[in-house]
Amino acid sequence: MPKQNRRQFASRAGLSLGSLAMAPLLHQIQVHADGREEALPRRFVFVIKSSGLTAEAIRPDNIDGDQSRTIDESIADHKLPATLESLTPFRDQLLILDGLSGSNFTGNHSSYYGALSCCHAPDKPVAPTIDCLLGGLNPAPFPIYGFSPNGHSIGNNFGPTVQETAVFPKISAYGANKPMAYQASAEKAWRELFGSVADLAAGGKREFLLQDNLLDFLSDDVKRVSQQVSSSEREKLHQYLQAFESVRARNTKLSDMADSLRLHSPKMTSQYSSKVFTERVSVFFDLTAAALIAGLTNVISIRADWLSTKYAAFGFGSTSVHDIGHNKLTGNGLRSADARGVIRKFHVDEIGQLAAKLQAVPEGNGTMLDHTLIIYMSDGADAHHSSRRNWPFIIVGGKRTRLRTDGRYVRYPGYRRNGHRTIGNFYNTLLHCCGNQTRPHFGQLDAQLRDLDLAGPLDELLRRAA
Repeated sequence: MPKQNRRQFASRAGLSLGSLAMAPLLHQIQVHADGREEALPRRFVFVIKSSGLTAEAIRPDNIDGDQSRTIDESIADHKLPATLESLTPFRDQLLILDGLSGSNFTGNHSSYYGALSCCHAPDKPVAPTIDCLLGGLNPAPFPIYGFSPNGHSIGNNFGPTVQETAVFPKISAYGANKPMAYQASAEKAWRELFGSVADLAAGGKREFLLQDNLLDFLSDDVKRVSQQVSSSEREKLHQYLQAFESVRARNTKLSDMADSLRLHSPKMTSQYSSKVFTERVSVFFDLTAAALIAGLTNVISIRADWLSTKYAAFGFGSTSVHDIGHNKLTGNGLRSADARGVIRKFHVDEIGQLAAKLQAVPEGNGTMLDHTLIIYMSDGADAHHSSRRNWPFIIVGGKRTRLRTDGRYVRYPGYRRNGHRTIGNFYNTLLHCCGNQTRPHFGQLDAQLRDLDLAGPLDELLRRAA
């Protein structure tokens, strides 16, 4: 559609420039009307499993096994593994990464914050994680949102089976000593994302007004007290004030988006209170799609499972993910590799459904999936007890991002070989996709790889600028 015709379309639709800027979906129409495809949002969904993502299990058939060189091969003529079959409709925007390492930040069963920050941080974060950084580069009312279907609190790895509260799974962080909370309750997540403005008739508007009055009171109080304290204490108060103003700004955006939220809010069903783990995971994928489509956030992280998870719905009985990692048979007699396949297929099927929902939404000259990267990975690299010398990823979507996800399998040379690269290089690549090209390295460098050039992004994965 020619640029002038798109402008005429917006005019005929009765959408003024002011109203177009109020809600993200309408803003996207404005961007399209202006012919500015590059101004559309870049979105990222991180799906993080535990106990390793086995490299051999995600490798297409008949791929050369040579680890002495980089392999960059189209998957068009290769059959995908059975557990990845639901991604077949998206094979032209699928990227399977193999051979990257992250062995300088270790843990027993998990790299915890290190998996997304590339820093050794088993207990407390020491640096921002890639998902939180991307959230800051792609602003929305919620810069980033996290889902953890059951979750466990800090220091309680084998805690309660079900939690209905915010949890800290030790995965994401805004910075040093600033862990990011994930929501473990589907009902609370719905209310946080949609509830306060999706039903204004039920008092949502009044709640917003009351909160604004409270923020006015708190802001005035902080400003008054700051004149009576030392400069160091004044700086702390300034941070509090900024937090208050951030809440106010988000509330204003959400209020302006009321119509959009009512349109895209998922219906609350009994599944939202289900104690069945797989049902809880599915609800969070539904909420992910709705939140992205409504424009509430552009970055979401999903903690897909953890060591104490029991997939009873698959007949595993009381056998946990941790047990499976130690080769214990499941309740229905599956061996470890087969049980891992069942779990992996479940996760990938959910990713496939999410991709289909985003692909069904037109955006710019393509779809929302074209501007979204769904990244599936493990917090423990390729095995239950991993050396982290191979950290596989599956990436879906992104046809109109700078990342080349055009149906490829890419494996880098083995650890310490010439040409070997790290997950820090991959995260640097994601930052480059958002225009952030300021970091020579992401996270801490591996001393065992000091003879290799590990600076910058993975250039072979980036599309050349037009």
